[in-house]
Amino acid sequence: MSVRDKAVMITGAASGIGRAAALLLASNGARLMLSDRHAERLDHVRAEIEASGGTAQTFAADVSEPAQVRDLVAATRERFGRIDVLVHAAGVCPRCPVLHMSDEAWREVLSVNLDGTFYVARDVARVMSDQRAGTIILLTSDRGVYGSIDYAHYAASKGGTIALVKSLAMSVGQYGVTVNGINPGMTDTPMGRSAVKQWEEKTRMDVLGRYSLPEEIADIVLFLAGTAGAFMTGQILGVRMRHGA
Repeated sequence: MSVRDKAVMITGAASGIGRAAALLLASNGARLMLSDRHAERLDHVRAEIEASGGTAQTFAADVSEPAQVRDLVAATRERFGRIDVLVHAAGVCPRCPVLHMSDEAWREVLSVNLDGTFYVARDVARVMSDQRAGTIILLTSDRGVYGSIDYAHYAASKGGTIALVKSLAMSVGQYGVTVNGINPGMTDTPMGRSAVKQWEEKTRMDVLGRYSLPEEIADIVLFLAGTAGAFMTGQILGVRMRHGA
């Protein structure tokens, strides 16, 4: 599962699964470009990596803005000469019952989670297709399969991301590029905890008696990013039997 010297771009890297993936890939020798809307928190992650002897650059960007995505991809390519791996973990998940959801609330989530995913995946896929190699990893969700009462906008965005994984995989496979999704289910992150009422009670209902840790999902990222995942594409890797809270 070696990623040594690979050039990796990670969005949503300031916290949660994105941060955990950054720390793990850096510890395994990858060279990282970290991106997030929260520049100060992003700098903390870079400092953690550099304190452990790793290599990381940062580029603050909002993935819902296509011009900022273009600049991020260009900066990554300029810094490393190529992009070997994309880990797209940026996303938002505010609670709002669908019958009370405003146009603005719907659009905000779709613009980040679906539009942003498309912009990032498309622009990176263009780079990888030119270089005839690359690995794209997108974070999906079981809510994209099962739906959600209080998170219809989030569920719709992740259902669209699942379809994008499969569609993009079919489009770029001929260029040696793989595209896969990771469905972590509910994970113990700040966003995860904010999305679940009665956290302790819900975790006890899970088949394993707890929810996943971001570091455990990062292990799956490492698998896909390395040589072990080289002949896997168009797949959604799930980790849980239940569809979550």
